[in-house]
Amino acid sequence: MTSTTTVPSPAAWLAPMLPLWNQQMMLGSEAAMVIARRMWLVALADPRAAAESQRMVTEKVETLGQVWWDLALAPSRALLAGKAIPTPHGEARRVVQTYRRKVRANLRRLSR
Repeated sequence: MTSTTTVPSPAAWLAPMLPLWNQQMMLGSEAAMVIARRMWLVALADPRAAAESQRMVTEKVETLGQVWWDLALAPSRALLAGKAIPTPHGEARRVVQTYRRKVRANLRRLSR
């Protein structure tokens, strides 16, 4: 008796990854725009530059802590709610969404 295993095609393996990659690319481009706008504030010696630099550091630490905590507790929360344990791909998507939300908020604020 021989056992055969089916190897998924590259297209079947890549299909679920493409939306995540797209979101990561969007995060990168949005973050670059925020960085450029912050650098303009510094280069122009804008009075808001110091406060913006402090805010940047504070937001990074807070967001990292939030994401880390959410990732650490995700399996326990799912089990307590009677749901399936989150997949790494699903959790990666949530992390990117969290960062994109923060970056877009900064972009809107700095665009005024």
